[in-house]
Amino acid sequence: MKIVRFDHTSFTVNDIEQSNEFFAKLGYEPHKSYVSAGPDAEEGVGVPGADIEISWLKHPDGGPMLELLRYRNEPGGSAALNSQVGAAHICLCVEDVEAEYERLSGDGVNFISAPHADEFGVRWVYMRDPDGNVVELLQDPA
Repeated sequence: MKIVRFDHTSFTVNDIEQSNEFFAKLGYEPHKSYVSAGPDAEEGVGVPGADIEISWLKHPDGGPMLELLRYRNEPGGSAALNSQVGAAHICLCVEDVEAEYERLSGDGVNFISAPHADEFGVRWVYMRDPDGNVVELLQDPA
C-alpha cells in the first residue's frame, strides 16, 4: 500500500457545537458539515439506523483534519480511559507547552495534569475534550 497522506482523525461526540468550540480553542476552523443517514450510511459504518451529524474542522497551518461525528439516534457517553483497549488520542506539536497550558487552563480547558518533561527533553501534557477524548500537546526539545 502506498499512503499518500495522513488525512484525518475522527471522534464520536455528544454535542457537535460544544466540540467545535473546544477545538476552536486549539485553532481549528469549520470546513464543512452535513448529515449522513439512510441505507448507504448504515452499511458504510456498520450501524443499523445510522443518522450521523458530521463536522469537519481544519487547522489554518495545515496537517490532518478533524472529523467530529454525532450519532443522533444513539445514546451519548464518554470516552474510554487511557488504559482501556480502543482508547486513543491525538497529539498536537506546539512551540510552547507551558504557555498553551496556561492559556487554555484560563479558558476552562480540562487538563489531566500540569505539563511534564521526559528524559529526552520532550515536554507534554494531556487534556480532555468535552466528551473525555484525550488531546496531547507536545513540545520538541530545544
